[in-house]
Amino acid sequence: ILKLVEEGRIKLVLPETVLIEAKRVFTKKFPGLERLLDLFLNRIEYEVIPINDILHGLATYLGMVSDKRDATIYATVALARPKYALTGDKRLRSDLKRSKEIVGETKVCSTVEFLEEFED
Repeated sequence: ILKLVEEGRIKLVLPETVLIEAKRVFTKKFPGLERLLDLFLNRIEYEVIPINDILHGLATYLGMVSDKRDATIYATVALARPKYALTGDKRLRSDLKRSKEIVGETKVCSTVEFLEEFED
């Protein structure tokens, strides 16, 4: 998927919370190499959904997910309306697929399902 992003064939839509967490984890796990993530991000096209936008509608989405920790991702998908929403979390996938507002515009799938469909 990162290769597809790098080639400009797809565009990432990321919640700001995920970017913050990725940078935190990258700094902790790869001290001294934190700048690599920024270098990669500077080379690709991506959209960030701001935390304030996510938090504004979070209360609405808390009741729509089985695991409250997934509410920010659910909110991001609902706000951004991407063509695809990829997640390895089966429960979150199920929650997203049940949403009439999301399913109409967004195909919810696993990474494997996306790659299989994208390659066709």
